[in-house]
Order: sequence, then structure tokens, then C-alpha cells
Amino acid sequence: MSYKILFSNIGYARGIDGSLKQHITRSIRHLYCSLPAQEVVIGQLREILKMNKPDICCFVEIDKGSLLSGSYNQIEALINQDYSYHAVAGKYGENSFRQYFPFYKGKSNGFIAKEELLFEQLNFENGVKKLLYAIKLPGDITLLFAHFSLRHSIRQKQFIEIKKILQNYNEKVILLADFNILKGLGELDTFLKDDSLRLLNNPDTPTFMFHKKKLLLDLCLYTPALEGKLDIQIIPQPFSDHAALLVKVK
Repeated sequence: MSYKILFSNIGYARGIDGSLKQHITRSIRHLYCSLPAQEVVIGQLREILKMNKPDICCFVEIDKGSLLSGSYNQIEALINQDYSYHAVAGKYGENSFRQYFPFYKGKSNGFIAKEELLFEQLNFENGVKKLLYAIKLPGDITLLFAHFSLRHSIRQKQFIEIKKILQNYNEKVILLADFNILKGLGELDTFLKDDSLRLLNNPDTPTFMFHKKKLLLDLCLYTPALEGKLDIQIIPQPFSDHAALLVKVK
């Protein structure tokens, strides 16, 4: 079996690559991003998909149509004959009051896939960003993906929640996320010390850039049953301060 999974933080398609210059000259895009600017990003993302041919593409920080994006639904713009199946939902959870406020409404996580897949939308008990997808992949593999909190204390609580959630699935689980581990890989001791999950990334290869600062934030963790069955590739994204992850199941 060969199955490819792409994970990408697209930064709401604002086209800000992490350089100080773009953070300054394009700062207005945090308040409003024009349709042409978003379409450029979507075009660049389509090229990444065309070159790498993932079977499923998981996105965080994608806009399903908000005041800030001019009601442009970015995930629908990615749907085509190759990726006809999709799901998208507000990242704050279906019961969050934030989904009704203009600044938050439309900010989402979602995925597109080549074929229909069974999935669940779960919610963290802790944190503002609550959405967690659980998707059933071929080979009896469960894929989890999320966007963890910027606050260290909340992240740690969410990691503990993940450990409990793992018990609900079989022994083959992949976890992809923007982990926001600003204090380093030691934050993952919740998983790594007891070998409940292992790190697929090269610890020396950063996935995030802000000016001269480079960090490893976007990660693939996996259960021991998948040892030796996964490969990872880091793919630069010219439109985002995050690189994408391409995980291949062998």
C-alpha cells in the first residue's frame, strides 16, 4: 500500500511567507485579504498538490468564507475532479460563541480527499481552538489532525486529552498538527517518554519561520505499530510561514 497525506497551515491564504518584509508590507491582509491575493495563494497550493499528488490534504488556518476574506471559500476553491470529497468546520468548535463574531467566523480546519472517507469531528475540552478531526484511512489507520493552543499550559492539557483519545482507536494512529511547541521538543514528553507516540520529523529540520527565527512546530507523531512504515518530506510553501508535511504510508 502507498498512501500520501499532506498537512498544511496555509495562514488563511494571506500570502505572508514569514519574512519581516512581508509581515510589514502585507500586514493589512490580517484585517482584509483581497480576492486576487487569495487566488494567487490557492494557485500556488494547487501546484504543490499537482507535484506531490497526495491522497488526502489536511488544512489548518483555512477560511471557508468570512468578512476578512470577502466571503471567499478557500477550501471550495481547491475542489476539483481529483479532490471531490471535502469537509470543513470552524476551528473553535460548533458550540463556541466565536463562530458568530466577524473576526472569528469562517476561520476553519478542513480536508480534501480523492475518495470519500469516514471521519469524526471531535472537540478538545481545553483551549480556544477545539476542533480535532479523526479520519479512517485505508489499511485500518486512523488519522488525527488539529491545531494546538499557543498557550503552553493549555497545550499540555490538550496533549493529555490526545492520550485519552488514542485509547478509542486501533493501534495504528497518525497525529498531524501545528503543535505550537514554542519551548521545544521537550513539550512532547507526554507522548515520547512512555512511547505512546513517536516523532517522525527530523528534529533539526524547522517547519516555521518568522524573520530570522526558525522553529519546528508542524509535526507528525505516530504509534509504535507504524514504525518503519512512514516517510516524511518537508515542503516549503512560498505563501505561508509554515512548511507543509507530506507523509507517505508505505
